[in-house]
Amino acid sequence: MNNFKAITTVYSYYFPEIRRLITDLTREYPHNVFLKSIKPGLDDFHIPIIERYLDFQKSSIPNLKDFPFKYPTAGAEESIREFLTFLQAKGIKRIYTLTGEYEGYKEVGKTRCIETVEVDPQTDPRTLEKGFWFISNPSARDGNIIPNDFINKICEAGHKVFYDLTYVGLTELYKFDVSHQNISFVAISFSKPFGLFYYRLGFAFSREEILSLFGNKWFKNIFSLLVVQKIMAEISPLEIWEKYKPIQKKIIQEINKKHRLGIRPGDALLLGYLTKQDADKLSLSQQRMISRFKRGDGYRFCLTPYFEELEKRG
Repeated sequence: MNNFKAITTVYSYYFPEIRRLITDLTREYPHNVFLKSIKPGLDDFHIPIIERYLDFQKSSIPNLKDFPFKYPTAGAEESIREFLTFLQAKGIKRIYTLTGEYEGYKEVGKTRCIETVEVDPQTDPRTLEKGFWFISNPSARDGNIIPNDFINKICEAGHKVFYDLTYVGLTELYKFDVSHQNISFVAISFSKPFGLFYYRLGFAFSREEILSLFGNKWFKNIFSLLVVQKIMAEISPLEIWEKYKPIQKKIIQEINKKHRLGIRPGDALLLGYLTKQDADKLSLSQQRMISRFKRGDGYRFCLTPYFEELEKRG
């Protein structure tokens, strides 16, 4: 590791285990599935796969089954776009995020004439006008798990939550509580936990019907659904985390040995982070090195290039 290779944008590692499963799937390409598009049809093809996901992650997201409306999506990004469009149609002009959150909420909101207000995590949500929050957990700010009590406090204050669980599958087992009725929408993605960014697949779970997602029963990616179906059949929910968490720690140890930054491993294994207090202890040259990684008061580092380098090293 001759220089600092961390990146600011979070791209998942295209895990070799996943690549092997996809190779197996394509060795005899599943044309037989696509030939069923007319008879009996593939309109409901996603339904048993979503049901399988509910069982696959029942230890991590036990109350997900209680959401009445379930849709296949092109990753979490489509969920973000369509829920913001849903809010726009309701006349919502503003959403809340935590300071340093995923910038996609703000950027998509702009295209819907919706303002994003960044809120310091120490703010009491009862002091804010009731509205909609967009929250990722594990957090895109630093890869760490936000406690359920924090989310439920926002809900108890009368706010509603778009809950982005994109990073679920990259941490130790944690039970994400989505039972509060003010959690309006849950977005699931396979991009981060399985390295399937360009396969564009996720699921959306909503308390209310999202009419713009209804058409996804026809306009969905069957091959990506087949990929996820195979992954859930052959990989356990914690398998990626159990194998790669020690590698994350090794990567961070090597970075800190070389650059003496004191980076900490995030709960999500793709990320490392520093707090403001950590950064304040660094030299001016070190602070300049990490300045582009700043998010809110902290710093976030995507470690994917290091995972790829270690794989090449063997």
